[in-house]
Amino acid sequence: MKKYLILLTISILLAPAANAMISPAQLKVGYAQDADSLYRIKDYQGAAAGYESVLTDGFASADLYYNLGNTYYRMGQFGRAILNYERALRLEPGMSDARQNLELANSKTADRITSLPKIFLVNWYDALVTRLSPSSWRTIVIILVLIVAIAVFFLVTSREISLRKGSLATLISAGILLILAVWFLIASTQHFNSHAEAIVLEPSVTVKSSPEHQSVDKLILHEGTKVTITESLAGWHKITLSDGTTGWCQQENIKRI
Repeated sequence: MKKYLILLTISILLAPAANAMISPAQLKVGYAQDADSLYRIKDYQGAAAGYESVLTDGFASADLYYNLGNTYYRMGQFGRAILNYERALRLEPGMSDARQNLELANSKTADRITSLPKIFLVNWYDALVTRLSPSSWRTIVIILVLIVAIAVFFLVTSREISLRKGSLATLISAGILLILAVWFLIASTQHFNSHAEAIVLEPSVTVKSSPEHQSVDKLILHEGTKVTITESLAGWHKITLSDGTTGWCQQENIKRI
């Protein structure tokens, strides 16, 4: 009997220590799984609160933003759905499900703004900057650096004319591609860190001609519209739409991606 009492006492004493071994990251994974369970039983408000709690504590990921976007979409809050799909794509530009759902959510918005036309090269450049993450561009840069190093090695050490010519051609080609890849890495990193783009979250927002309540109304924007913040002043954001229209709106009405 004493042996069982001793074992029971030890197990009780060790229980808090075992719980203490669980890391904050593991706890947040558990919270995210709880939110997944709530989503499956269509408790969308509970699921949204669970995902938001995980993200608030700094455990952000493309999957979490994607799941939160799906939750808000089910709740009919298309502005918040678009915001979180955009955030998912910022972390993982190749997430096709998030891109498809973003297009679906955008189709539910009221505003139809025609973007200013761009020449082919500008569209191509923007696609390369935004469709690949900085980590992807870093990988490309590392691969090209290795190719350049190997080409230099064979160019210096080889005695065969044909191999030296091939190494020189490879060195020139890989060197040019490396310069371009570094350029796109810098541009992609700047885009990733800029957070200049934002989403309208209110059902309707009045855009003013200046950062004052008594200034002239320029237009009305609706939930889900994407804007670019170009300036901030005393609780106001100066925004630009994709058609080039500019104006001022209050900071609390939009949320940065």
